[in-house]
Amino acid sequence: MINRKRVKEGIIGYAFISPIVIALAIFLVWPVCESFYYSFTDYNPLRQQEYKGTFNIQEMLQEYLMVFDLKNLNREKLIKRFDLVDFLQTQLGLHLTQKQKDAVHRYFDSKKLIGDFASLKLDHIVSVSRFMKDYMAKDSNMFQHYKPPWLGWKNFENMIHDLYFWISLKNSIMFSLIVTPIQTFLALLLALAANQKIRGVKFFKTSFFIPSITSSAAISVIFMMLYSKPGVINRLLSYFGMPPVDWLNNVSTALPAIMLMNIWTTAGYFMVVFLAGLQGIPTSLIEAAELDGAQGWTRLWKIIMPLLKPQIAYVVTLGLIGTLQVFDQIYFLIKTQENYTTSMFIYTNAFSYGRMGYASAVAVAFFGIILLFTVIQRHLVSEETYF
Repeated sequence: MINRKRVKEGIIGYAFISPIVIALAIFLVWPVCESFYYSFTDYNPLRQQEYKGTFNIQEMLQEYLMVFDLKNLNREKLIKRFDLVDFLQTQLGLHLTQKQKDAVHRYFDSKKLIGDFASLKLDHIVSVSRFMKDYMAKDSNMFQHYKPPWLGWKNFENMIHDLYFWISLKNSIMFSLIVTPIQTFLALLLALAANQKIRGVKFFKTSFFIPSITSSAAISVIFMMLYSKPGVINRLLSYFGMPPVDWLNNVSTALPAIMLMNIWTTAGYFMVVFLAGLQGIPTSLIEAAELDGAQGWTRLWKIIMPLLKPQIAYVVTLGLIGTLQVFDQIYFLIKTQENYTTSMFIYTNAFSYGRMGYASAVAVAFFGIILLFTVIQRHLVSEETYF
């Protein structure tokens, strides 16, 4: 027998969570699925508006056909030499597939178009989709909406042979493998220091946590000034007789400079995570160890570190994912492609070059790499560590 009370409670519960579920489906799940689809196509967002754009068909035909005297027009001759495919591609800038070209040759009524052109019956302003619908006997729906050409695995093949993809992937992995251990170690040291009962500890906690909640754009501007040739760092170096360094435009120094900045901005947040773990350790355990004669170093390794395993696993997992996906700091500060990370490489291909299909393929591959790193990390750490 169905328990009506439980069913009612279930409906109410699902009703409460439905807004966030719908939002996640629209803004997370659907874009991810779209990205998977576009990774197999030659998707170009600039071409989406091709069939919606309007133009003056009468004037453009006159210019294309070089005909300005419509009274003495030889229609038959004009119909024979009129090439609509060439007109659409050269005059309107459309990118036609072979199927669209074949449909134009088969079903486009050139006779009707030239007749309306000679009789001045053409609409002055018309969209491409409406124009094709008016003069094609069949398959005009091929020009109503942009459908990216299907490429199959070609984008992934191009990715494998793209030198800059491998450079960006190497930079991302190197960034992650260097920054994650350092920021984890530094955050743990800061947490141990902040856990001491000394004067000014609240100011210490606040000052190290503020960078993690400050806008990346603001922090990037600060570090841009620090790393510039007349900046503070180069001035300090000049006191020791060292020449100024162009930190952000030098291939060998740009990425390490961003690593230092990233460590500084994230260590404060992870410090709070470790601090919460430290304050959750029962003081009775520490006091019992002290009574047994355990020194500070022994207490750290035998009691504190084992009890902090869940926090360490959490920090390392978030650190790996975050550093592999680093984008904003690279976007604001680095201009040399040799120092791009994979996220920046994806952005450049998608929004600077309009190669959205290729960028989606790289994003899908990069998603797999991040997933692989996360799975390996989970296998290296026992399941009990997370609980």
